[in-house]
Amino acid sequence: MPVSPSVTRDNRVIFSQGDRSFTVKDVIDWAAVRGELEPIWQEFIRVVECDRLANEQDLELDDSALDSASIAFRYEHDLITAEETERWLDDRNLTLLEFSEYFARRYWGKTYSGKVNPAERSYQAASPDERDLFLVDLTLSGELDRLADRLSWRIAAQAHEKTDLAELVAEERRSFLSRAKISAEDLMDWLGQLGRDADWLDDLLGAEVAYRRQTESLVGEKDLQRELTSMRLLLTRFEIEVIEVDSRDAAAEVFACVRSDRMEMAEVAEESRYPFHRSEMLLEDITPEQQQFFLSVKAGALAEPIPREEGFEVCRVKARIEPTLQDAAIRERLGQRIIERHFWDLVSKYIDWRILQQASE
Repeated sequence: MPVSPSVTRDNRVIFSQGDRSFTVKDVIDWAAVRGELEPIWQEFIRVVECDRLANEQDLELDDSALDSASIAFRYEHDLITAEETERWLDDRNLTLLEFSEYFARRYWGKTYSGKVNPAERSYQAASPDERDLFLVDLTLSGELDRLADRLSWRIAAQAHEKTDLAELVAEERRSFLSRAKISAEDLMDWLGQLGRDADWLDDLLGAEVAYRRQTESLVGEKDLQRELTSMRLLLTRFEIEVIEVDSRDAAAEVFACVRSDRMEMAEVAEESRYPFHRSEMLLEDITPEQQQFFLSVKAGALAEPIPREEGFEVCRVKARIEPTLQDAAIRERLGQRIIERHFWDLVSKYIDWRILQQASE
């Protein structure tokens, strides 16, 4: 496993609540308790093994693919210059070498076609160097930020909670042991692998209980109806048919067959042997540039060919469906918006983001 010179970074404080500070290690260990870390860790060791095998076999990296990935990353994070990129990395205790190695690992994780059998091991059993490299990938993939957001919701909920949760925490601990398949006798050993104790676990379980209590009380029928009223337009659903073609000329030909010859999209795709699929999407999931088209068209209308990475897509709007609370997907979307708004409000009230600071000794 290629590992850059180890840098201590897990004591970096990501956020605080009152006089409590929460570090990178807190975020990762909490994810381990919730069971969220293990699938991320297993994918990481698979990617690392692909990278090791590719290097062992002297396979050649595609420099253009690495450059494209790096540019896409900088664009996503609004890093215009090399100096801004270096500063962003330095703020997170990362180096340019680690930045480059990360994209190489991801490349081989996607493209290596040989047999891969990574050794089975848990995050708790990993070496310090493996954990450090894992943290590099968590940071650059954005997964660390997502995990930190989820923990901040729970800590904010805990700060907002006024009820004594002791009995519920005991019940939550039993649920955790059952879910993690850990006996009460083995719990201290399991926590010891993380460098944690029972008080730490109970504190986080208390935050989990507070979060769930508030979540369960937030979404009622009146709340959903009120949210639907404000979101009705953006939650309009469109059924679309899509033909994938490899050139603009081919897209124009499909366009002509459907519009002028009145052929069905599926019929054109079958005759021309182009990939064809049907899908549904909500207006809020459509790019702003295309939203106006979807709002203005009637059922059966064709959109102008849409450029994609390896060609074009010809789309036809099959139907337009108004959102209702009888639609399970709409209910879920509305409920999630209500929950997110509540907890982001709590985060703004209780959480102080301090991502660049380090915990005091």
